[in-house]
Amino acid sequence: MAASGAQAWNLPPGYKFCPNDDDLIVHYLKKKILGQQLPLDIIPTTDVYASSPDKLPLDDFKWGLANEWFFFSTRSKDDDVILTENGYYATDPEGTDPVRWMNNTVGYVKTLNFYQGSPPQGTETDWMVEEFSVNPEFVPVNKDDHSTQEKIANVVVCKVSRGQTEPEWD
Repeated sequence: MAASGAQAWNLPPGYKFCPNDDDLIVHYLKKKILGQQLPLDIIPTTDVYASSPDKLPLDDFKWGLANEWFFFSTRSKDDDVILTENGYYATDPEGTDPVRWMNNTVGYVKTLNFYQGSPPQGTETDWMVEEFSVNPEFVPVNKDDHSTQEKIANVVVCKVSRGQTEPEWD
């Protein structure tokens, strides 16, 4: 499903959507959670973890760098492994890193790699997801606003990327 209004946006020639980690959280994810207008409404919404990365609607995001796509999604499960029909996402063992902006922790980024097959014998692919979540302390919300609190807990922005295969040298 494409983002509302996504087809109406045309970036000027030579421009690509390649935000920094803090930009994704401050200017896109936080505003999406609060229902505010986004700087550009070009990030589609899909369930990233419902299928393997090659089955995602990659054509819905046209404004980024080669082999890089952005989607709003629901947060991955807290499990280390998320199963799909033909593989699984596994959380990078290095864990979650803070994302800082103006000396504040505004969110977190977690890396998940995609493997074909069944855990733990799967074969690592060149697909990777960086999942960005907002720090609840960064979003002003009334304690009685359960809808916004639920969005803070569950809505993320994912950067899906496919690495280039390194040539094998003889």
